[in-house]
Amino acid sequence: MSTKLSPRNLFLIVLAVCLLVLALWFVLRFQPRQQQITELQSQAEPLQTRVDTMRAAAQRLPALRESVARLRTDQQEFVTALPQAANFGAVLDGLRRTTAATGATLNTFAVQGGGADSGLPGGVRPIGLSLGVSGKFAQIFETLRAVETAGRFTTVNNVALQLPAATSFDPELQGTLGLTVYTFDPAQASAQAEGGTPQAPEAAPSAPGGTQ
Repeated sequence: MSTKLSPRNLFLIVLAVCLLVLALWFVLRFQPRQQQITELQSQAEPLQTRVDTMRAAAQRLPALRESVARLRTDQQEFVTALPQAANFGAVLDGLRRTTAATGATLNTFAVQGGGADSGLPGGVRPIGLSLGVSGKFAQIFETLRAVETAGRFTTVNNVALQLPAATSFDPELQGTLGLTVYTFDPAQASAQAEGGTPQAPEAAPSAPGGTQ
């Protein structure tokens, strides 16, 4: 004996099968794909940020190259302006003339040697120098200003003043100026440029009439 399904029951069975197939498709296909898309998006966000950063850096690259070229030119000008180590006596003569121009007296000087500095361009040597000067306060002050503004190859590290005897309201002072003078050694610069080991710098020569 056969049982004939009514149209209503047949419709409900078909609807149930469709819903089951839809549920299986949602669980087995749609949800995994959505999770995969979400994971790919989360991975793509930092990559996109990195791409934007690199793209911005690439746009700044020409300006950076120009800045590097200007810095190299400035460095070359700085090195060219430095006195060579072989002519260090002329530097001391210049300091003596600078002191005399202010009315002070250069009594002594002492070269304290020098060495390489990793923060300086190749071939540039810092040399310590101690100057003993005497004169009125205004004269020593003008000497200090003249030395500071004489050029970028000289820096003032310390200043010490002494008053031997107060004989007036503007007495004679004894002062000591600690300087660092920067010189350029072409041989050392060439050795560093060729990748060789630079030789140890020789002691800086003194100017005539000085005391070491």
